Amino acid sequence: MPDEELAKQLILDHCRKINEGDVDGLLKLYAEDCCFEDPVGNGKQYGLHALSQRAAAAIFSGAYEDAGSPVASKDGWAAVPMVSTFNYLPLAGPAMTESGLLPPHPPEDPENKMIRVNIVMVIHVNDDGLVDRMQAFYGKGDASVVART
Repeated sequence: MPDEELAKQLILDHCRKINEGDVDGLLKLYAEDCCFEDPVGNGKQYGLHALSQRAAAAIFSGAYEDAGSPVASKDGWAAVPMVSTFNYLPLAGPAMTESGLLPPHPPEDPENKMIRVNIVMVIHVNDDGLVDRMQAFYGKGDASVVART
C-alpha cells in the first residue's frame, strides 16, 4: 500500500508536469489502465492514450495549475485544491461552453481572455506506486472568464 507522502507527491507532480508542458513525464505517473474523470460527471476516460490527449489539449491551451496543500489518507487517496487557468481560445472556451460550464455566448475579445477554474483534484495510488484513478471536481459555479494577465 502506498504511503501518504507518495500520494501527496504524485498529486503535486501531476500539476508540475502540466505546468512544465511535459506530457511524457505526466504519463509516467499513471498506471496503463488508469481511469480519469475531468470534470466528474462528464464521463470517465480510460488509459494512457486518452490521458495523453487530454493533457496535450490542456498544455496546448496554456494550462497552469496553481496547487494548494495536498491531503492524503492511509489507503492511497490524495486530494489537492487548485486554481487552473488556461486560454479561452482556441479549445477550452468553446468546449466548456458546449458542456454548459461557461455561458452560451463567448465573451467580448475572446482572444484576450482566460478561463479560471477552482478545482479539487483527487487521485488514488495503486500498489505499484502509480496513479490509477484521477477525478477533477468542479462545476459551472467554479469556472469564470477573466482578462489575460
